[in-house]
Amino acid sequence: GYAGSTSWKAALEDTTTRLLLGAIAVLLFAILVVMSILASKGCIKCEAPCPEDWLLYGRKCYFFSEEPRDWNTGRQHCHTHDAALAVIQSEKELEFLFKFTRREPWIGLRRVGDEFHWVNGDPFDPDTFPVSGPGECVFVEPTRLVSTECLMTRPWVCSKTAYT
Repeated sequence: GYAGSTSWKAALEDTTTRLLLGAIAVLLFAILVVMSILASKGCIKCEAPCPEDWLLYGRKCYFFSEEPRDWNTGRQHCHTHDAALAVIQSEKELEFLFKFTRREPWIGLRRVGDEFHWVNGDPFDPDTFPVSGPGECVFVEPTRLVSTECLMTRPWVCSKTAYT
């Protein structure tokens, strides 16, 4: 035999030990049930606020492309990632983009007739965000917004709401 088997067997026969082991088993089961309920309700977050290779600022995620393309190709790329060419909603957001615009990317602003319009339909205020240049599609320089021909190739920046 095994020398320790009699003491283990005796311990299992002890009522206090059996009650204690039973209580531990019930507690572990209860924890497991609570964790599965919380996970199913989304209380335990497994998802990052932004996809990989995207940058979080405020409540938005931004993707800064590396390769230059025309405005429409950039717009299509954003759309395939459930995003849009960046729509700037505040001066702080514009300042954020200025910091990351070493390569002067396209944004979601385009001239239609005499007026500029954001790709998502938000109103554009030319007093808040003046645009230089005679072109139709807008990109960000390090200190200003500039319009040029949409067929020009340059990087682009997409934005979308961060996951909550």
